[in-house]
Amino acid sequence: DKTDSTLADTLMGTAQNAQRFWVTRKPESDNWWHNTIGAPSALMRILVLFGEGLDEILWDQTIDILAGVEIGMTGQNRAWVSTINFVRGVLTEDADLVALALREVLGEVRGAEGPEGIQPDWSFHQHGPQLYQGNYGAHFLETVAPYATLLAGTSFALSTEHIKILTDLTLEGTNWMTWGSRMDYHVVGRFISRPHRSRWESEKLIEPCEHLAEVAVDESADLLAFRDRLEDHRSPGDGAPSGNRYFWRSDFMIHRAAERYASIRMSSTRTVRSESCNLEGLKNYHMGDGVTLFMGRGDEYDGIFPAWDWKRIPGVTCQRSDEPLEPLSVGKDLGADLFVGGVSDGSNGVSAMRAVRDGVSARKSWFCRDNVIVCLGADISAHGLHPVVTSINQCLMKSDVHIGTQDGPEPFLYTDRLFGGLPWVHHDGIGYLLLQQMAVDLRKEPQWGAWKDINGNMSSDRVMRDVFSLWIEHGMGPQDAHYAYAVVMGAEVEAMTELNVSPPFTIVQNTGEAQVVRWGAATQAVFWKPGTVEVGSAQVSVNQGCVLMVGPTESGLALTVANPNQLSESIEIVVERGGEGETVVVDYPKGGMAGSSVTVEV
Repeated sequence: DKTDSTLADTLMGTAQNAQRFWVTRKPESDNWWHNTIGAPSALMRILVLFGEGLDEILWDQTIDILAGVEIGMTGQNRAWVSTINFVRGVLTEDADLVALALREVLGEVRGAEGPEGIQPDWSFHQHGPQLYQGNYGAHFLETVAPYATLLAGTSFALSTEHIKILTDLTLEGTNWMTWGSRMDYHVVGRFISRPHRSRWESEKLIEPCEHLAEVAVDESADLLAFRDRLEDHRSPGDGAPSGNRYFWRSDFMIHRAAERYASIRMSSTRTVRSESCNLEGLKNYHMGDGVTLFMGRGDEYDGIFPAWDWKRIPGVTCQRSDEPLEPLSVGKDLGADLFVGGVSDGSNGVSAMRAVRDGVSARKSWFCRDNVIVCLGADISAHGLHPVVTSINQCLMKSDVHIGTQDGPEPFLYTDRLFGGLPWVHHDGIGYLLLQQMAVDLRKEPQWGAWKDINGNMSSDRVMRDVFSLWIEHGMGPQDAHYAYAVVMGAEVEAMTELNVSPPFTIVQNTGEAQVVRWGAATQAVFWKPGTVEVGSAQVSVNQGCVLMVGPTESGLALTVANPNQLSESIEIVVERGGEGETVVVDYPKGGMAGSSVTVEV
């Protein structure tokens, strides 16, 4: 009708004016990405939508800009520039360019052993071996998944293998790292310093799920369920993965139980810590140091980051001072130690890292089973003039806070208090069992900051957040200090007293040699060096450091083991029962699978 015609004319005129302005002025950014990818991508879309209405000179000038985009780089950057060339080939009817560009796009659809792109464990790297499932990884699916439906039935159609890789990246990687409509803040890198980024990242995944669901028939239901969770049409745990998964290429563990989500981000000499770039992520310094996040609804950390104390981020052991944090470089700041890894059988898992940073060293382990994560620290030593702390959590205040006393649960009525022997704390459906005499600080009060503090491109206006904080004080210059606490996800206040008296686990050892937790007939252990652990009536010994889980089977024991240093070719495990010993030599996976878990039965 006339209204639609007028609107179309207005849109066409606006597009022509924008296009003419751009090709005349030829603006350039100080950031190469906008010149090479951002602006050409926008011009490309205008040509696709309004190209037939552009005059020939304007068309040719715009095509010339697209022709200046050379194919190169890796990961999502390569997918972007290749797609620009693919569209240019379609618009100019250049079949050779279409074939070349598509080949380059699909060249990134592989389980790579290299530092960037899709990894063999279905994590995604960009800017070196840096976990970036959000942003670059989300954009990768947004860019590449539409090819699956766009080219279906043509000579350029994606192969079955390409579709499977994209589907596995979505379901076995990104799906695990997303809780409801939010991507885990661990996987968005420097973009944690942009407001509402977690939900923005997840919105990028909705259409890829729909594209892949059309061609991956066997996984269609799971892909559409993932889409529904991204759109908040389902609760975060409805139809979602559950259990435990360790991403050995990214030093990253996820544990999902009791409608709750927890994740542990570490870094080793193989992986890059969360970067700072383009004045973003200015305080990301400790984001690869064992940060441990917990989500139920998904909004536990929404918008907290300007007001976060970045030297008390959850899970990290570090010195606390007023000295500013140093922004990290782009894709170059590797972790400090080789012994970082995890083991998982799909249901339960253990992760461990030797944290070494700024004069502080600690052996840190996380033991995940059912809805409980036992967190142990040993051999904590430091030199310096600043106190050392281990943060348990620092999240938005979402409920009343209760503490354990001799008379049972009591509301915490203070804003800030240091305790010397507190048994437990409860906040927002999570119970924190404090498993040894420790100086702990419990705080619930407003914290202030500005987005500009963490992102130089943002506003300097001060914002306030009501924050719940719980951390352990180790004092100045601790030597051989240790800690022990457990996080019980989905716990009720009324259950905390009984959980404190009779927890479902026993801490067997927490030293610089080994950290061991027993769960009934099952045992989880981190061996920092050769050692032995008792499992029921058996003794299990290893001839080198490893991460190990031992559990009963109908005929004996199941041993699930992984190699944190990813260098050893095999491990010797001796199981002694009834005076008899059995030696098992387990060959570790190699190449891109190095660091993954192996299960044997004895």
